[in-house]
Amino acid sequence: MIGSLRGRVLRIDGMVALIECGGVGHEVELPIADIAGLTVDAEAFVYVHQVIREDASLLFGFTDLKSRALFRELIRVNGVGARTALAALSALDADSLLGAIASGKSSVLQRIPGVGKKTAERIVIDLKDRLAAFAPQDGAVAQGEPGPDGAAVGDAINALIGLGYKESHCKALVEEVARAGMSTQDIIVAALALNSGKK
Repeated sequence: MIGSLRGRVLRIDGMVALIECGGVGHEVELPIADIAGLTVDAEAFVYVHQVIREDASLLFGFTDLKSRALFRELIRVNGVGARTALAALSALDADSLLGAIASGKSSVLQRIPGVGKKTAERIVIDLKDRLAAFAPQDGAVAQGEPGPDGAAVGDAINALIGLGYKESHCKALVEEVARAGMSTQDIIVAALALNSGKK
């Protein structure tokens, strides 16, 4: 599974960038703001989510982990495909999208192309609690002390879920170990160590 790409931008066509890595050109679809930050003939680095289907292997790219993690949460919602999730991150930046979901403002989500009232409401219902990991946790850290990176926390929780642990258990482990400056890998290792110690 491809997780990131670094290489020269050969071409930009709409929301698709052709990025050459090791002599191979990869077509990557990106949100509007991310594609606008790329320059033809310049080097680019993007985090990638790969979708493998019977008839195609698609790459969706993001310039930050927070956006990729949010994209991955969106495509878990019934009725939201990869291109709808990409449209969401093009219509709204990650923080605005998170804010709309956290506050239950489904009307804001209806501005996204392809998202009607029912889908917008489903996104809010399905993600409101799950996306709490992306926002600062009240009382989680001492006053003045920076909290853990929301994207790293979200990616760590998703990785632990992928290992077969229940979502509520994953959140509890991550919230207990996550500290400012920790990478996703650091959080996962610490959470697994804590889990082993509790057995």
